[in-house]
Amino acid sequence: MQRQVELTDGVNGVREKDDFNPSAQPPLKVKNPWRYLSYVIRDVFVVFALAAAAAYFNSSSFWPLYRAAQGTMFWAIFVLGHDW
Repeated sequence: MQRQVELTDGVNGVREKDDFNPSAQPPLKVKNPWRYLSYVIRDVFVVFALAAAAAYFNSSSFWPLYRAAQGTMFWAIFVLGHDW
């Protein structure tokens, strides 16, 4: 009788489900912190630019667009902080 094993796609060298070791260290790459810091600085600049545009236009038709754009930018900063 032959043993049936479900094969995976070979991610991180795992060929069979039986070979998975949850206590093994994950393979991590060294990330460039200056690259991520430049993204954060760019996003903070966009946040201030949006605030300046909202103060300049100060119309009721601009505020919904401002809220959506500002929420998106704050979410981008949140995601970058967690990825970094």
